[in-house]
Formats: sequence, C-alpha cells, structure tokens
Amino acid sequence: MTSPRPHTSVFMWSLAAALIFFTRALLFSTWLSRGPEVQAALSFNTAQMGLFVMLFPLGGLAGILFANTLMVRLGSKVVGAAIFFLGAAAMAVLGFSLVEGNVVVSAVALFAMGLPMAVADFLGNFEGTAVDRISRKSLFPAIHAAFGVGMLLGAGGASVAIDAGWSLRPNYLIVAAIVAVVSVWASLQFPRRDKPEVQPRGEERKLSLGVWREKRTLIIAVIGFSFIMAEISAGTWVPIALTISGFSGSAAAFAFGAFWIVITVGRLAGGFLVETIGRYRTVLLSTLVTASGILVFMLVEVLALPFLGLILWGLGMAMGFPMAVAAMSDDPAKAPNRINMIITVVYISSISVGPALGSVGEVAGIYVAFSIPLALMILSAILSPVTKPLVTAPGPTTP
Repeated sequence: MTSPRPHTSVFMWSLAAALIFFTRALLFSTWLSRGPEVQAALSFNTAQMGLFVMLFPLGGLAGILFANTLMVRLGSKVVGAAIFFLGAAAMAVLGFSLVEGNVVVSAVALFAMGLPMAVADFLGNFEGTAVDRISRKSLFPAIHAAFGVGMLLGAGGASVAIDAGWSLRPNYLIVAAIVAVVSVWASLQFPRRDKPEVQPRGEERKLSLGVWREKRTLIIAVIGFSFIMAEISAGTWVPIALTISGFSGSAAAFAFGAFWIVITVGRLAGGFLVETIGRYRTVLLSTLVTASGILVFMLVEVLALPFLGLILWGLGMAMGFPMAVAAMSDDPAKAPNRINMIITVVYISSISVGPALGSVGEVAGIYVAFSIPLALMILSAILSPVTKPLVTAPGPTTP
C-alpha cells in the first residue's frame, strides 16, 4: 500500500483506528455476554453450544484470507464502511433468528458476523500501526485500549438489557445500529491513499505466502499466539474455574470485568512504558508479569489470592499482543501481509483454546489446564528479543 497523503490529522486518524477496535469489541462482547440465553433459545446442550460458538472464529478465518487484497484494491474507507455494515446487519439478523429459534439462520448469521470482523481486526491494526509510525508518541497501546472499553460497555449494556427484561432482538438491534453508524463514520476519517498499482494475482499470493517463511515473522507470530491464548483462556475459563472453587456467579462476573479494566488501564498507560524501556523490554516484562499472574491464579488452593493473580494476568496481557503487532509493522512495505498473518494466527488461537484447555481440564482439572498459557508465556519470554525494532524502522516504538 502507498503512504497516506500528508494532510491527514494524526488525532482524527488515531481516533478512527481506536473506534474500529471499540465497535468490533462492542459487537463481540454483546453477543458473547448473552451466551446462556442464546443456548436456551436454540435448545443446545454444552457440546452443541461449543460447536455453535466456533462459527464466529471460523467466519473470521474465512474473512482474513482476503482482507489484505480488499485493502489493497479498495482502500480503508470503502472496506471499513462495507465490513461493518455487513457485520451489523448479520448481528441484527442473528437477533431475529435466535428469538424464532431458527438454528440454520442463526448459524449462517454468526458465521457472517465473524467474517467481516476479522477484516476489521486487520483494518484496525493496519491503520493503528501506520499512525503510530508517524507520531512522535507511542499511540498504538492507547488505540488498542479502545477494544477493552468496547468489551466492558458491551458486557455492561447486555447486563442492563437483561435486568430490563429485553429479549435478544432489541439488544442486538440497538448495538448493531450503534456499530454501523460509529464504524462507518470512523472508516471515512482514514487518510486517502494514492491507489497503488494492482499486482497480478499470482504475485499477490506469492507475497502473502512469503511472510510465512520469514523466521522473525514466525517467531513474533508465536508470541502473538501465546498472548491471545492467555487472553481467551482468562475470558472463557476463569469464571468457570472460580465457580468450581466456590465463588458466586456475581464474583466470577466481577472478575471478568476487572480483568478487562486492568488490561484497558494498562494499555492507556502503555505508551509511556514503551517510550521509557523500549519495545523488547516491554514484551519481556509483559510475558513475566502474565506468567506470574497465571501461576498465582493456579495456586488458588494454596495462596487463596485469585484476584491478585487476575490483576497481574491482565497487566501483563495489556501490552503483549499490541507490541507483537507493532513488531510486524516495522517494515511499512511488508506490514499489510505480516499483519494479515498475525490476525490469522489470532483466529487459529481462538479456535484452539477451547478444545486445548477443555481436554486438559476434563482429565486433570481446570486449574491444571492453565499450565498451557503459562508454558506459552515462558516460551514467549525466551523468544522476546526478536521483537527488537529493525534498524531501519521509524516511529515511537524504536526508542
């Protein structure tokens, strides 16, 4: 992709990127927060619900296959407006089909909702790292913090809707409308780029696949995979683990909210950390703090400090994945293909975390299953030097 035209406002550019993360999280959190009602509406057992939920990341995997091509050919403005309109429409259809108990239409709608959201992940990370490179300050962590805000507001809004007695239909319709309006406006704020010369499809495919053979890129992808695995492990299994240990449902829900508050605050303050100690040390510190938090949480029967573990876990998570994405973007020419790769890894991680932890948890107990993200954090600490900025990389992430 070509460089943006110089008249772009850094503030509006970074705000637009942040709103992409916010609306994507708002949509996802709203859908996820009403999971028990979705399960009841479709009369699913636990195994069936597990398969149904996988349709969202499966749609994402399908979407990420052509995300970079769409961006190159159509640009951020058109792609952003189109994908969020499609995602919002799919959410609205999902609200109607769930109330009617229509399994087939609900499945298609959920898949169709996941597909454009993967492209949205690519769009937010691409534009976020692009504005971060030209800014004097490290903006990318704060841009990523908008995802946490969206997750919290989505969960809070769903809770209010449940207390008010709203069915899935009005809740999903209102959120879909908000997502459509806000994200389309945000997409139109992105800088206009001169249309690049479109390469032959064979050459595009060669460049896209080439990043999967780059040693540094693959190692950074492993780090990104590890942080996403740890994040989803917390979001999916921590409330269940706390309930098994005798905590109330409200305490478990509070823990989930507190986890995302800590992540969001950590990302808002993360720019200062990167500017102070550099990207590599930030990644290393993130892996060690995350590992410490997971370990403290796992030892709940011994230490009885699960909430301290979650705070450390969330603080460590705050900067890990954003810095992995930033490391993928050191070379602007290859940034689109490398970001596309790491978003693909995100969706692979999203699909694998459930079966991985669930299988171990079934045999050895859920707390033992957290040894999987713990081991990945230790591995990422060892691999973290690869995130040192390239010598030629400009921007605030290269102190």
